[in-house]
Amino acid sequence: MSTYIRKFWRFMRKNETARGLLLVGIVILGALAVWGGVRLALNTEYPVLVVSSGSMCPPINCTLPVGALIVIRGQAPNAILAGPPPNGSIIVFRPYPSQPDFLVVHRVRQVNIANQTGKGYFFVTQGDNYVTNPGPDSWPGYPNGVPYSSVVGTYQYTIPIPYLGSAILGIRNFMYDDATGSPRPEGIFVIVILIIALFAFEVIEPSKKPKPDSSSSEAKAEPAPAQAS
Repeated sequence: MSTYIRKFWRFMRKNETARGLLLVGIVILGALAVWGGVRLALNTEYPVLVVSSGSMCPPINCTLPVGALIVIRGQAPNAILAGPPPNGSIIVFRPYPSQPDFLVVHRVRQVNIANQTGKGYFFVTQGDNYVTNPGPDSWPGYPNGVPYSSVVGTYQYTIPIPYLGSAILGIRNFMYDDATGSPRPEGIFVIVILIIALFAFEVIEPSKKPKPDSSSSEAKAEPAPAQAS
């Protein structure tokens, strides 16, 4: 086994592209591990979301502006409270069972309890923006309100990083079609160009580095030219 390990590290030392790919893989795996830990700690599959509409931003005292980066936590149904702003809990939920990736963030205005189990809780919701959302939400198939099974989690706080959420929204809108949810051709094109550019930088550019002159002792003593990054 140690022989294979030595061969592997010898290969990695000689191959700059392989080192770069290994580093990218480690970063991706680390990010996935952190994301999985956050999901587990906050008890929800969507612990961090970006607000994409103004339904929670009234003209005065905006609650959640467009681009706000919010943290979500899964909670028991009896911990979700009803009330007018700012008292009622703000929840993230799926209003349409056939569209599991379509999420809405609104405030709970009323709780209907059919029984004391999680399946018996229903939440009547409404956006804080009284101009665009003057009354309670009416979702097809949910006459008693949003069932607890469709609740992703409750709003905890907003991450105070300016413009980060807006940047994420901009990238998402460029990459995906809002109407269909499918990737845009121009988004796929940009990804392909970035991959080609990375390959060119890692493979083509290092090949252009001048080789030291073995006949000159001064060349051996001089450090190699720094590669632009």
